[in-house]
Amino acid sequence: MNEILDEIRDAYALWGIELIVATYGTYYRLRCGRCGSLLGCVGDRLLPAMAKAMLNTQFDLYAAGLMGCKFGYQAERARAMDPVRAEAAITNLS
Repeated sequence: MNEILDEIRDAYALWGIELIVATYGTYYRLRCGRCGSLLGCVGDRLLPAMAKAMLNTQFDLYAAGLMGCKFGYQAERARAMDPVRAEAAITNLS
């Protein structure tokens, strides 16, 4: 597995999201690590250090439950990572 793919996998793992490697191609499925819901796809053409930064900019959306699985696992992860920022996101985006 290449470094970029490892970086993407590690960045999403912080959110409880698994990267499912497709049979071929450069796009991978994203699946909730708790309930198994399909959350979308991501490509491996990201530049180095981009995956973690991209997910950090989406923190508020995950914290408010606007991204991730419908059962709120990623919102729980956001609250565990940074409770103050998560609460502010919920207040600002609700």
